[in-house]
Amino acid sequence: MNSENRFLRSLKKMLTQQLRELEKYGIISRKTYPTVPPMVEYSLTEIGKELIPIMEAMDHWGKQYVKEYHKNKDDE
Repeated sequence: MNSENRFLRSLKKMLTQQLRELEKYGIISRKTYPTVPPMVEYSLTEIGKELIPIMEAMDHWGKQYVKEYHKNKDDE
């Protein structure tokens, strides 16, 4: 198995673990469709939707931080 395949397999495993954890804590819900291959759809629960303003605030903060970081870096 080449390194790209190992990387993709590892990435898929980590994504699956993260999604299962978010589902366990009620942040997302999972719906499986009986198709071949199986199709899975994830959506935010009501609790998950409550996190949207927090994530938006973190996104805004991060963008501001990057601007300030580059501004200060350019001044050096």
